[in-house]
Amino acid sequence: LPSKEETAALKSASADGHTGGGESGGSASEAAGGEKLDNWCRIVRGILRDYNLVLNFVAIATYQWEPDRPGHTGQSLAALKNQIQSSTARTNIVSNDISRILTPTLSRQLTKKRIILSTTTTNNNNKPDDSKTMDESNNTETKEEIYTYEQIVSDPEVLQLNREQLCAEAIYKRQLVVSTMEQMCTCLDDYGKAEIGASDHK
Repeated sequence: LPSKEETAALKSASADGHTGGGESGGSASEAAGGEKLDNWCRIVRGILRDYNLVLNFVAIATYQWEPDRPGHTGQSLAALKNQIQSSTARTNIVSNDISRILTPTLSRQLTKKRIILSTTTTNNNNKPDDSKTMDESNNTETKEEIYTYEQIVSDPEVLQLNREQLCAEAIYKRQLVVSTMEQMCTCLDDYGKAEIGASDHK
């Protein structure tokens, strides 16, 4: 995970972006702060994806058919299952906040329209070249319209609000992730000790 210092710096970068000197200074600070936030979000999102994937394998590895479980083992598995669900729910809170930053709602909008006019001349005179009659010709005008569409953030103000909120709460969200993972590790250790104790009493 990003360090505490890197995470705390997100809040400072966000504040500097809003109080930067002059328009160009503020824009440069906002760009730098935005890049730091995006990098932080990508790193944390990757870690949470790996963590949740590992938890799925833990659930598979500890599976045991209900009628075959002795009472003590059944209680241990139930406690482990509840902890996995609780851990996933808490990390999903952070994942959802990150998703609102990295994948905001987009809408398809027309950003550019070009109209190309062209004229085609068709000669309808079938008389010999030495004829003194003037050439008769038809001019045909064609119009071609070219449209350019782009994916635009549907609500930039909401996106900016989400970014500011995550910058302000990033240090707490990081601690939530760390505490959740540590608690899950403790639960796995307790489950392993309970399984060893149950096998010793058989």
